[in-house]
Amino acid sequence: MAAEKAAQQLAAQRAAQEAELQATRLAAEKAAQQLAAQRAALQAQAAKDAAERAAEQAARQAAEQAARQAAEQAAERAAQEAAQKHAAQEAAQKHAAQEAAQRAVQEAAELAARQQAHVDRSSAPPAAEAAQVPAQPAAPFLPRRDYPGYAPAQTHAPIQSEAQPAAMHEDSYPLPHVPWAPGDQYERVGRPAWLMPDRADAGPQPAVPQAPEDTLQGSRDRLTSRWYALRGVFEGAGSTAEAAPAPLPARAPVVAIFSLAGGVGKTSLVATLGRALSARGERVLLVDTAPYGLLPFFFGARDQRPGLLRTFSPPGNAGDAPIQMVTIDPEGLGPDTGSQDALTGEIGTYSRGASRVIVDLATASGATTRRILRMTPLVLVPLVPDMNSVVSFSSIDSFFQHNGSGQGKPSLPNYVLNQFDPSLPLHLDIREVLREQLGDRLLPFAIRRAPAVSEALAEGMTVMDYAPNSTVAEDFGSLAGWVKSQSAAASSTYRGVRWSER
Repeated sequence: MAAEKAAQQLAAQRAAQEAELQATRLAAEKAAQQLAAQRAALQAQAAKDAAERAAEQAARQAAEQAARQAAEQAAERAAQEAAQKHAAQEAAQKHAAQEAAQRAVQEAAELAARQQAHVDRSSAPPAAEAAQVPAQPAAPFLPRRDYPGYAPAQTHAPIQSEAQPAAMHEDSYPLPHVPWAPGDQYERVGRPAWLMPDRADAGPQPAVPQAPEDTLQGSRDRLTSRWYALRGVFEGAGSTAEAAPAPLPARAPVVAIFSLAGGVGKTSLVATLGRALSARGERVLLVDTAPYGLLPFFFGARDQRPGLLRTFSPPGNAGDAPIQMVTIDPEGLGPDTGSQDALTGEIGTYSRGASRVIVDLATASGATTRRILRMTPLVLVPLVPDMNSVVSFSSIDSFFQHNGSGQGKPSLPNYVLNQFDPSLPLHLDIREVLREQLGDRLLPFAIRRAPAVSEALAEGMTVMDYAPNSTVAEDFGSLAGWVKSQSAAASSTYRGVRWSER
């Protein structure tokens, strides 16, 4: 019995040891599996990190390549613009040199003609021989035609005692007013033989003095070039009818739209104000000083063409005036050179025939604004009813106080509230604060907020065409009326132009 019991205990101990060994083996296998899983997770994370680093490196390389390409394109454009500008300057210099040469040739020819006229007078027959010629009806201020083919210059000495030739009829052939040129250009067209310089018996010519300026012919030329009515006394009453006189264009007033920060609706205000003035018959020129602004897209354009004058006409048979637009890059015109500024010169060139000019100033561009102020513009600053406007308007006033207009006087701007919602208490309170601070320089009306403004741009038009009966269109109409009350549109004038006979 004791032996069997001992055998059973030994068997139980062996079974327990085998179970413990089996549990240990299972635990080891489980630990190995967990370790393998952790290792796999670490490898996956490492692969993910490597992929992210590779993607970042590829993106960085692509960005660097794009930046290099953009820089190369910009340098190429700059080189092309510089070459074009240099070519234009060379062409202008060449043209000026040609004009100077032509003037020099003309002056030399006139001097030679005066000298030849003096020689002709000094070689005329004596007064005794001329007295034998029967007198004929006198006609003042007509040159001698003693020699065929010879047309003396239009400068004569004082009247001598010789008889004057008969007056020309209106149907006679007029004398050519061609001065003598140096050389022998006219020596084969009937010059008298005794005037030929290559004759063997020709003696030395005496020194020719300078023809006096106070001669009858000189007086005639001076009077007829200065006074139009006196010209008929010498040229006769049968003058041909003149073309209809062209009106003289007046200088177009300038409106400059300025903002210290973006997002205040400056460009949409410029486009819509120009459209509202066009509906009132004004021919408006819109000038965008941002090279790649959105101004053309308010009138149906699909691209930007800096430096090109574009004309946008109303649809159908509308009686509205067309709108002209040009985008000018002030930096591309070079720095400010003082009184002769290239930017204002460009605007003056493009504004010929325009009733009014509206300039969309680049945001917070002090240099461009100083150059535009030389044109003495009406400055308008749009503000949105927020805290930024309350804080920034004093800085705007300070800038314009230290930068005078074209007359040397500081010109403070006017302000208009844009995107105004009368249902919001904050907008009402900000309007009252601005009224207290700005007084009459804050316009008595506001441009109300309306989603139709942004929807109109998406449709390629202004809100005046997209929603003409909306409240915001009425607000822009009020703004156009205020602008017209501040400065009248330029119109053509006939002051200083003679009347003509039809």
